[in-house]
Amino acid sequence: MTGNNGQAEPLAGTLAGQIIALTGGTRGLGLALAHALVAQGARVALIGRDAATGAAAQASVGTAARAYAADVTDAAALAATFAAIAQDLGPVDALVCAAGVSSGKAPIWENGEAAYRHCFDINVLGVINALGAAMPAMVARAGGQVVVIGGTYGHKGVAGQGIYAASKWAVRGLVRSAALDGAPHGVRVNMVSPGGIDGERLRRLFRQSAERNGEAPDAPYNRFVQSTALGRLVGEDDVARAVLHLLGPGGRMMTGQDIVVDAGTIL
Repeated sequence: MTGNNGQAEPLAGTLAGQIIALTGGTRGLGLALAHALVAQGARVALIGRDAATGAAAQASVGTAARAYAADVTDAAALAATFAAIAQDLGPVDALVCAAGVSSGKAPIWENGEAAYRHCFDINVLGVINALGAAMPAMVARAGGQVVVIGGTYGHKGVAGQGIYAASKWAVRGLVRSAALDGAPHGVRVNMVSPGGIDGERLRRLFRQSAERNGEAPDAPYNRFVQSTALGRLVGEDDVARAVLHLLGPGGRMMTGQDIVVDAGTIL
């Protein structure tokens, strides 16, 4: 894994022998997190809706990963999946919730139930279902960890993205409350909130914005970068390092926390 300067940097901590369940782990940021977790010695259960995508992700990550097909909005399916993980790999030591969706850009009065369900069913209910599937066994063993991937839209109002932002605000309250529920049982629950993550998806959105507004192709990108204190975009590896910190020795006294990884946008 390399940093923003292109130089390889050591990853903090070690996860040798840990069994980690990762929702949304078959593509995008979730798949990048899977690679980082395995690189630190963990065995990872990749949970995603599509079996074929899961098989490809498993092949990409290697023998330390195993894919499971389940929809996070289906509590019964997710519970069955965690039972299968425990049987196949062993008790789950940590859960990372990376499954999430965004929404189309529109003023709040043009949104409705469909937009609400699209975001909240996956971004909020999906986390609730994952916690319900994973935490009882952690509580019974008096130990475990959860890291939920949030976002900076859960720290501010966002014109045209009200429902998506509301889902991220909701997850922050959920994480803090789950941390209080889990603490007496030795279970820590934390959150990592990335800003815009560099990659083809974000670059495509920048290009589309430029086309809509009749701007130079690089204008939205330049504006976004200039809005950050560090003057650069966040990489998937930056998010992975925050997750590894929470799961590793450095996070042992942290619970109910939200680490914002955004190159200094929310200040």
